[in-house]
Amino acid sequence: MAKKLWKKPSIIVINIGKCRYCQKEMINTESFVAFYDEEKTKAHYECMRKDDYKKLIEKEKNEKRLSQN
Repeated sequence: MAKKLWKKPSIIVINIGKCRYCQKEMINTESFVAFYDEEKTKAHYECMRKDDYKKLIEKEKNEKRLSQN
């Protein structure tokens, strides 16, 4: 009986759209997140992380300002 030779799966690279934050084109081999909204937008993981960090800092500033009043 002959040995089975497994075909190596070909890597298919496709364009998945623009990043929600930086508006650059993204491909499926990049690290990205998908959002469950009406447009089903996607974003680079790093762009989302940076935006979350900015929102956290703004929230802390607002809380600090409110506590001083």
